[in-house]
Amino acid sequence: MIKKFIRVVKSVMKRLLQSLQRFPEPLALACIVVTILIINNHAEQLEERNIRLAMIFALGIPLTLCLRLFMERKRVSKTAIAIAYLLTAIFLLLYHHLLLPELHFVTLTRYFAYSTALYLLFMVIPYLGINEGFELYVIKLFTDFIITFFYSLVLYLGLAAIIGTINLLFSVGISSKLYFDLWLIVAGIFAPAYFLAAIPASGEMSKMEDYPKFLQILLLYIVMPLLTAYTAILYLYFLKIIVTRVWPAIMVSHLVLWYSLLSTVVIFFISPLKEENAWVGVFMKYFPKLILPILIMMFAAMGIRINAYGITEKRYLVLAGGLWTSGAMLYYALRRKAVNIRIMIAAALIACLVVSGPWSAYAVSIYSQNKQMKKLLTKNNMLEEGQIVPAKTISLQDKKGICSIISYFNSYHDLSDLEVLPPDFTLDKMTEIFGFDLTCAESVNKFFSHRVEERQILLNVQNYDYLLSSNVGLYDGMSFRQDSLRISYQEQTLQITRDGKNILELDVARIALQIHEANSGEDILPSEKMTFTDENEHLTIKLIFHSIDGTEDLATGNAQISWIDFSALLKVY
Repeated sequence: MIKKFIRVVKSVMKRLLQSLQRFPEPLALACIVVTILIINNHAEQLEERNIRLAMIFALGIPLTLCLRLFMERKRVSKTAIAIAYLLTAIFLLLYHHLLLPELHFVTLTRYFAYSTALYLLFMVIPYLGINEGFELYVIKLFTDFIITFFYSLVLYLGLAAIIGTINLLFSVGISSKLYFDLWLIVAGIFAPAYFLAAIPASGEMSKMEDYPKFLQILLLYIVMPLLTAYTAILYLYFLKIIVTRVWPAIMVSHLVLWYSLLSTVVIFFISPLKEENAWVGVFMKYFPKLILPILIMMFAAMGIRINAYGITEKRYLVLAGGLWTSGAMLYYALRRKAVNIRIMIAAALIACLVVSGPWSAYAVSIYSQNKQMKKLLTKNNMLEEGQIVPAKTISLQDKKGICSIISYFNSYHDLSDLEVLPPDFTLDKMTEIFGFDLTCAESVNKFFSHRVEERQILLNVQNYDYLLSSNVGLYDGMSFRQDSLRISYQEQTLQITRDGKNILELDVARIALQIHEANSGEDILPSEKMTFTDENEHLTIKLIFHSIDGTEDLATGNAQISWIDFSALLKVY
C-alpha cells in the first residue's frame, strides 16, 4: 500500500515537473499571482492595487501559453522569442496603466472578454491550418479540466481537513486565512501545472478511440433528447405568439440565447460521432435548421426591448451572443462538412470586438442611452436650446425612464457621459434640474466604500487594557472570553459582559453608517474621521474603522453596511 502511494506521488511529481519544463513562464506567472493574493489575504485591509496587479499577471498566463504553443509549431529564433516576451511585458504594463486603472464595471468586463479570447486562442493555435481532429483535441482538454478540478478539490478538502483537525485537537490557533491560502495554492499552482501536463505535444493527434465513453453517453442519450424536447416547447410558444400576437418579454431572449449557446457547444462536441452514429447524423442535419426560426423570435423580442429602452451593455452582449450562435447555426446548416475551428476563432474575435473601439458595448450603450434621454426630454418639452427645464407635467412611466437612465450612468459609467446634464450635476440636484427626484425609479443600489488614509496605522494603546481586531461582515459573528470578560459580535451588535453582567452594547453598523453619512462621497478618510469613542462607568472603548463597505439605494437614500473591518481598544474599570 505504501509502495503504491509512493508510486502515485512520484507519478504526480513527474507530471508537474514535465509541465514546468514545457510551460515555465505561465506557471511562474501563476506563482506570482498566488503570492500577491496571499499577501493581500493577510493584509490589514484589501488592497485594490494588489488585485489589479494580480489580474495583470493572470492575463499574462494565457498570453505566454499562446506564445509557447506557437513556438512549438514554428521554429523561432532566440531573438524573436526575446522580442515576443518583451512585447508581452510592454503590453501588460500598458494594460495595467491604461485599461485597468481601477476596478469597475467597464474594466472588469473588458478584462474578462480579453481573457476569454486568449484562452480560446490557446485552444486554437495547435490546430491552425489543420481541419481534422480539432474537436477531439478540445474534448480532451475539457475532460482533463474536469479531472483536474476533482483532483484539486479532493486535495484541498483533504489538506483542509488535516489542518482543521490539528487546530481542533491541539488548539494551535491556526488562522482561518490559512484555508484561503491553501485554496489559492491548490487552485492557482497545482491545478494549472497538473492540467498543462496533459496537453498533447505539437503534432500529436487525438484518435476516435480517445473519445470519452461517459461523455458520449451523456450527450447522445441525455443532452440531445432534452434539447429536442426543449425545441418542441419553444416551437409551441412560438405558435402561441403568432396566434395571440403578443410578443415575449426580454426573459425569453435570455432563455433562447443560453439554449442556442448550449446547442452550439453540443453540436461541436458530437461532430466526431457524425459518421459513426445515425442519431447524431440526423440531429446535425436538421437541428441547426430547426433552431433558426426560434433565433428569429429571440431577435424580434430583443428588438422590441431595444426600441423601447435603448441599448445597454447587457442587451448588447445578448445581441452579440445571439449573432454568433446564429452565424454558427447557419454555418452548420449550409456546410455539409463544417470546420469547427472557424467557429471558435469567430468567438474569440467577437469577444475582443464587443469591448474595443467605437463599436464596443460601452460606446454604443452610452450613445444609445444619450439618444434615449433626449427623446424622453423632447417628448415632455423639457429640452430648450440644449438645456434641461424642470418638468411641468410628465407621466410616471417617462419619469421612471429618465431616472433609470441617470441611475444607469451613475452606476456603470459617469454622469458626465450623459451629454444633456449640466457639467456640475450631482444626484442631489435632481429635483432642481428635472423637477422630480430619483424616488420615481425602481430600487437601484450604488456601492460605497471608505478606507482609512494611513495604510499602516500604529495604534497608541497607552491607557488601554485590551486590543480587539476584527474583520467581519454585517451578519458574521465572533465570540470569545478574556479573563472575566465575554466579548461577542453577532450580526451588527458588539456586546461585552463581565461576570455575566452586560456592561456595553454597541450597534457597530449604525456607527459605520454615521461615519458614511458624515463623509458621503469620500473614499479615503483620515483615521480621526474613522474613529468612534464611547465610555460608561464600566469601560472606555475606542473603535478604529479600517474599512467600511455598503450599498445605498439611489431612490430612497437608504444605506446599509455589508462589510466592516475595525479594531477596538478597551479600558476596563
